[in-house]
Amino acid sequence: MDFSDLIAIKIKELMNENNISIYKLESLTGVYSSTIATFLTRKTRTIRIENLLFICEALNITLAEFFSDSRFKDAEAHEWLKRKRKVNN
Repeated sequence: MDFSDLIAIKIKELMNENNISIYKLESLTGVYSSTIATFLTRKTRTIRIENLLFICEALNITLAEFFSDSRFKDAEAHEWLKRKRKVNN
């Protein structure tokens, strides 16, 4: 699974655990709900690390705790790997 997908899944899980909507997350973080929604619906594949930090703080978790999830151990940046392979061919 792509690294970016795992981040989105983890955020959604934490939002569900904390019963927090995208709009509530916006009010807690200052990150626009459209930015959050665009990432969570996978219309964009990237999230600024600062925004992820704000989200983690709002969900009462550190970045270290966020990424300590065992699913991140084997995550790959598939798009980056594809581009790298094209360059090397």
